[in-house]
Order: sequence, then structure tokens, then C-alpha cells
Amino acid sequence: MSLLCAALSLLLALPGAAAPPRPKHFSASLDKQRITLGEPFTLTLEITHAAADTYALPQPLTVGELSLRGQPGVARQATPEGDAVTTFKLPLVDLKTLDPRVPDLTLAVDGPEGARTFTVPGRALTLASVIEPDGPDGKKSKEVGPRAPKRPVPIFIKSWLWAVLLASAIVFGVLLYLAAKLGKKAKEARDLRNIPLPPEAADEALHRIAMLRARKPWEKGLGRAAIFELSEIVRVYLGRRLSFDTLDLTSDELLTELRRRRILGLDLSELTEELQWEDLVKFAKLEPTGPECSEALEKAKELIDRTRPMVPKSPEKAAKAGEARA
Repeated sequence: MSLLCAALSLLLALPGAAAPPRPKHFSASLDKQRITLGEPFTLTLEITHAAADTYALPQPLTVGELSLRGQPGVARQATPEGDAVTTFKLPLVDLKTLDPRVPDLTLAVDGPEGARTFTVPGRALTLASVIEPDGPDGKKSKEVGPRAPKRPVPIFIKSWLWAVLLASAIVFGVLLYLAAKLGKKAKEARDLRNIPLPPEAADEALHRIAMLRARKPWEKGLGRAAIFELSEIVRVYLGRRLSFDTLDLTSDELLTELRRRRILGLDLSELTEELQWEDLVKFAKLEPTGPECSEALEKAKELIDRTRPMVPKSPEKAAKAGEARA
């Protein structure tokens, strides 16, 4: 009996219970008064509510026959009165219906009074026709739209004259360019024939050694300078002979490279001793004597003679050599 009384008292108390608080202010607005098919527009929902409550869009978010064209935007801002304003921006577009309508949206609300919902009522949208636009008085006008009278359009008759002239000018320009290019190549070929051939590496090195021998700088106390110049002559010759840079290499690096490349006629043991003696002159400031400088020049000349490439003689040179031997 006591349980029945308690149940009746609970049922009597429910109708009098306080209803969940509703938002203090609500507004829904569109950025366009009239929309067309395929034209994007934005629906803005602005809700003023207690600062302790939070409002969220339903998940998943459905917009009826309309389509979302992006992610909805959500912003929350406090008011001077101590409330909060939550703003939702829904980017929408009508792609398939001629009677567009924003459906009812049920927002999820949470706060001190517990979880609840708030339904935003839907609204019909005004669709503007792009086929028969309205006239100034808001009615269908015969002066606008696809059925309106059209202005006369000038008709141009196609002519190939300008195309032929343009093609002729292009062909003429290409011919001038090719003629200039061929003339330049012919001139370069004539100039190359008139340029004397550079001396071979061996001939140039031997000429420099002869010039150094004729100057005899060691007689003026410049023996070390003579060995420096002789070392450069030999290194340049070996570099040109084997196609690698030798001036920046140390003596050990140069010998390593020569062992790898294996030039015919080169005595590596003799060259090693000569390089060691030249290093003493260069870095230990050893002052060479006149005979030592002359001997170094002779060894360099012999090295170049032994390692120079064998070039077959032309018939004229062979005949002159035979006459000389005879």
C-alpha cells in the first residue's frame, strides 16, 4: 500500500517539474535571399544561451535534399551579461530539387541540467529561375531569358589570307635563321683552319726546358727557383699526357696516380728519387748547385723523350728522314 502511494505521488509531481531551460535568443539567417541551382549559400545559426551550456550540431549532420559543400563552422563567444553566443555556419548548395527547404535541425545541448536537445525549425527557400529571369515588376518578362529577342550579331566570313601570310612569314624567318646559322658555322670553320695547331705536350715541355737551360738562373743564385719551374714543367707535361690535374697533388699523390695509370717508358723509381730531392729543395730550402740543376734538367728531358707518344710520320717526313740517313 505504501509503494502504491509513493508511485502516485511521483506521477503527480512530474507534471509540475521545471522544464529544461531554453536559449535566451535564437536567430537563423541566409547570406542570399534567393538561390539558384548549383549556387552555394550559407545558413547562419546564432544562439544566445547560458554560459554553462554547450550546443553542438547533430552527428551525423543531414540537411535533407540540400548538400553540404564543406565543413560547418562553429564559434563561441562570451557576452558582457555573462551569457554565451554559439554561432554555426553551414555551407549549403541546392543541386537536385526545385523546392529547396532547410530541414529541422536538432542540436545537442549539455549543461548543469543534463543532456537535452533543441530543435531549430526548418524553413523554405526561394529558388530563382535561371531559365526565365524575372522582370523589373517581379513577373516573368518576355524581354529577358532565352526566349527574348536577340540583337543582330555580325557574321564574319572566314578568310585564309592572313593564315597564309602568317605561315609565309614564319617560313621566311626560319629560312633566314638557318642561313645565318650555316654562315656562322662556315666562318668558324674557316677561322679554325687559319689557327695554328697548339704544340704537343712533349714539344712544349722540351721547349720550356731549353729556355730554362739558356737562362741559367742558378748562376744568379736562383737555383731553387729553377727547380720550382722545372717541377712545374714536368707536372704539366704528365698531366697533359695522361689527362689529369697534377699541379695541386703532393709527390705521394702524384706517384700513386702514375702507378694507377701506367705510362709507357716511365721509370717510377727514378722519378721517386727525383721528386724526393725536389721536395727537399722546395720545403727544406735546400739550395741546389749549378751541376745539380743541369743534371735535373737532363733527367727531365730524358723522361719526356722516353714517355712521349709514338706518332706515325707522314710520307713527306718519312722521305726526309730517309734522305737524312742516306
